[in-house]
Amino acid sequence: MESEQQGGAGRKRGKRDREPRARLDPRAPVAFVDSSAIVALVDHDDTTHAAAVEAYRSLVSSGYRLFTTNHVVVEVYDLLSAGVGPAIARRWLRESRLAIYTTDEDDEEKARQMVATADSNVPLTLTDAISIVVMERLGVADAFAVDPDFLAALS
Repeated sequence: MESEQQGGAGRKRGKRDREPRARLDPRAPVAFVDSSAIVALVDHDDTTHAAAVEAYRSLVSSGYRLFTTNHVVVEVYDLLSAGVGPAIARRWLRESRLAIYTTDEDDEEKARQMVATADSNVPLTLTDAISIVVMERLGVADAFAVDPDFLAALS
């Protein structure tokens, strides 16, 4: 499933919470949210904005619990700062409510190995690899994304 939510770091969390906080029924479906979807939701001029909004609404109305990683939060902030400006990036950071999974050394080492051994013709960023490792660790098959490279890496 391709989709996303605005959310993230504006919420206080305990030290090093590893699992995303469930705000809905724990039996509800879960989807990982990629930076591409968040940027598309926030940036009204993004060519995929309307599709991202529609996908987000569909996920929410279907009861999906949405989460991302701490690495995606950093990436989104940087992308928004460069694309729509630091004021909007800071606002997103303050107001987002997306559950955040904090990665650990094992996740990051697996991702480094994934990137180091990836086919040179397949574009795979370290953040995307970390996202894939986390999805595998948590058994999450659905992702909300508009980045075709990230979606292809999931296949």
